[in-house]
Amino acid sequence: MNKKTLIYEINNLKQVYNGRNILQIGKLQIHKGTIYGIIGPVGSGKSSLLWHLAGLEKSTEGHLIYDKQEFKTNWLGKINPPKEIKYISMSGERGHEHVSKYFSAKHGKRAETIQKKYFNAGYRQFMWNQPMSTLSNGEISWVKMIDAIESDPRVLIIDNYAAFLDNDMERDISRRLKNMNRNLGTTIILSGTERTRIQQLASVMVFLDKGHIAKVRSGSQKRISRPYHKKSNR
Repeated sequence: MNKKTLIYEINNLKQVYNGRNILQIGKLQIHKGTIYGIIGPVGSGKSSLLWHLAGLEKSTEGHLIYDKQEFKTNWLGKINPPKEIKYISMSGERGHEHVSKYFSAKHGKRAETIQKKYFNAGYRQFMWNQPMSTLSNGEISWVKMIDAIESDPRVLIIDNYAAFLDNDMERDISRRLKNMNRNLGTTIILSGTERTRIQQLASVMVFLDKGHIAKVRSGSQKRISRPYHKKSNR
């Protein structure tokens, strides 16, 4: 195994809450420039695994290596997540600011370009000046996905992928994620309870059950195979 192709390596990772094992993974390797699907029923440990990969949660035991080293921590022992890792959850809280201000706060002057690129036609153009609190779950998911894509992360982690997207939105987002992966070498990790949509995107499918890896299978997409030069060493 060529370690240079790895971006994550997990060994004997364990997470315990109130005496209950939420996550127990002996070994898992995630390769650069690959789309992974994390599949399992509710309570299987999907979100917990993604929080660890994003640097949002510290394990009870074991080691998680990101880009050849463990996550850095502050003097209180709390992880400082790398800014190049973008985590979004489709079931997270929504803000009260307008969509336009949401993008301005996150992307500055590029918000105008984002508006023209994504919100310039159909009903989506009316979303731009709407408060986030008035949007549907599907519309909130769309906004979060666009924010993630335009952030150009090295690693994009999406929890509960496509849970609220309609077919048209999902096809559009799927196309954009494939382009990110193909053109930029972005490593993408998606989780969900339903395998069909994710399997169409992923190169590798990881199935969780009760916090353990039940099996690993190939997805529908081919894994990127190309040298990683300095400019795009994602």
